[in-house]
Amino acid sequence: MGEGREMYPPFDPDTHHYAVGCGESGALTLTLSAADPDTRVTVNGVRHASGNARIFLRELNGDSDVVVELESGGGGSASYTIHCLPDDFPTITARRSPDASDMLILASLRSQNYIAILDTNGVPRLHRRASGPGRHFKYHPDGLYPYSYFRRIGPIPTFRGVGLISFEAVVLDWDLREVDAVRVIPPLTHTDLHDFIIKPNGNYVLLAYEPAQRDFSSLRDPDGNAYSATEGTEDSVIQEITPEREQVFLWNSWDHLAVTEDCTQHRFPRDYAHINSLESVDGDIVASFRGCSQVLRIDGTSGDVVWLSGKSNRGDAEWIASGAPAPLRITGDPYGEFCGQHAARIGLDGNLVLFDNGTHCLVDPETGASARTSGVFSRVVEYSLDLQTGSATFVRHHSLHGSFNRLGHAQGHVELLENGNWLIGWGRGYFDDDPETALPPDESITEVNPRTGEELLSITVGEEPLRPYPLPPDALEWRPARHLGGLEPGWNRIVWRGRDGVSIASATEGIGTISSVWARDAESRSWLGFFPDSPLPSATNTLATFVAGQRYWIAVGERQR
Repeated sequence: MGEGREMYPPFDPDTHHYAVGCGESGALTLTLSAADPDTRVTVNGVRHASGNARIFLRELNGDSDVVVELESGGGGSASYTIHCLPDDFPTITARRSPDASDMLILASLRSQNYIAILDTNGVPRLHRRASGPGRHFKYHPDGLYPYSYFRRIGPIPTFRGVGLISFEAVVLDWDLREVDAVRVIPPLTHTDLHDFIIKPNGNYVLLAYEPAQRDFSSLRDPDGNAYSATEGTEDSVIQEITPEREQVFLWNSWDHLAVTEDCTQHRFPRDYAHINSLESVDGDIVASFRGCSQVLRIDGTSGDVVWLSGKSNRGDAEWIASGAPAPLRITGDPYGEFCGQHAARIGLDGNLVLFDNGTHCLVDPETGASARTSGVFSRVVEYSLDLQTGSATFVRHHSLHGSFNRLGHAQGHVELLENGNWLIGWGRGYFDDDPETALPPDESITEVNPRTGEELLSITVGEEPLRPYPLPPDALEWRPARHLGGLEPGWNRIVWRGRDGVSIASATEGIGTISSVWARDAESRSWLGFFPDSPLPSATNTLATFVAGQRYWIAVGERQR
């Protein structure tokens, strides 16, 4: 029992993590009752006499963890962790079936500037208050660093004289400590927050909504007036840079999209393309352009368009004449197309899965007519791609509760789980001051089995839309092989990307082939060493722990000095 927020979920011996409000006083009361009264209990390292006890804890705060360890006379043991929550942490509710995936979920909670790692009971296993409103807390499974989020850095001038808000990607280590802050580099000036990639080689892929002047004089605005030949707008730009801030790739939507034919229905002319997701696939980039209701696969070296999926007003012959392939024809979709989408993902089978917001459907720029009615419902939809026949064939889809009447007007997200299930963030409905529009979804996150339509997990976080990213269930546990498993025979020079202060003895135990670890001590200008299998007294090991961000030389094989 704490102050303000009851412990959840209800206690179950098989559930090992809980959350509770510890209140402004930082006080918590634990009432423990073990079936065997001789069970030994340790709470935060302090041994108590019996398994039946009432324990009062003081001086806790919203970042505290209380660890209860049990040990029976017969040798059995168990450990339970109670995570304290700050008073302003959003209320989380969760419903899960026994078939829900075993995973953790990353979420950015904008209302109070938190980034958090949730389990499927809605318990924040780890949370940090971001430096400003944190956006898009993301996991990079193959990246040099594991986490990132976006923070606002202020406006930049535009051609229209209105400030365009810019952001930077904050790169985090395993303990959510900041290790880098990344922005686009010249010739670009604006960093957008919609997505960010950390590649295995350490390079960063960023987005920009870059101010530009474009000729839209062939089109007219809703009042019938011609647009300018120097209309102020924003191109959607992709830039890849090295950790040393050198550009290696630049791609601009103006050079590759049929802007005046296909991109007039969203925020034209201010933000005609509105790129909102990136995915790296075999060296290429799959990107979603909400403003055009199209998804492109882009060659990661040349920048050429490999394929385009989504309807177009430009004919196939015109596309081919422009040097780009004709769009993949959507076949079998009962709604004919996807519209205003987010989060384009490529599955292991090569299928395209995306969050179809169902808004801003393609229109004829001359008549304003659209084949699909916008603003009715949102769904996640899957297509099988066949580049030989030039088709994107409908496979399946899912709407919230299978109702096809709930609309996520903005945002929205989907991630593909290893078991084939979909982890969906349902986005945000229309603003509350428009009572005539459809209600927003009543869930933040859903896991669904797309083959059966069964919804296995539902999480709601206050009234916030979430962009969920799945995390392996053991990601918060210490796994030395995660950092030392890719070493080559001979000498290896690494930068330690794991947790700070990890014992070198524990990190190298069981690895088997490491013969020595060396580090240069800058203060003493001497070398410190550790020898995992040394028969000499342990005092000869002058290197005790790994330090985050430091360089180490590791010898694999026979002992080397």
